[in-house]
Amino acid sequence: MATGQVSRPELLKAVQQLGPEEFDTFLERALALRKPPKTATLSAREGRLLERINRGLPAEVGRRYGELARKRKRRALTADEHRELLALTHEVETRDAERAAALAQLAKMRRVPVRALMKNLGIRAAPVRG
Repeated sequence: MATGQVSRPELLKAVQQLGPEEFDTFLERALALRKPPKTATLSAREGRLLERINRGLPAEVGRRYGELARKRKRRALTADEHRELLALTHEVETRDAERAAALAQLAKMRRVPVRALMKNLGIRAAPVRG
């Protein structure tokens, strides 16, 4: 070992002392040191997960959800609209949960933190609705 280098046990000990955000940043930078694969191909499973992650809310559903949410804030919902809003909320939350699960699965497959995966793929967090 050359002078100035850190042994693997010393490096692991230092990494264990990092906070969660510092650890994620360190891991992202360490993974970036790897040489990229010669061909970027996705497995079928990765492709299916990316489809789930990128599946957006249908425009009409998003429009109606926003409309009903605004009426709710003004306390102007009818009973039928309230039931519709609850159903749409369930749909939106189910899609968000499915997206989060797919992100977690893909991150686990690639052995990277979810934040790092999202950053590397240019994926933004789902917008807060309501």
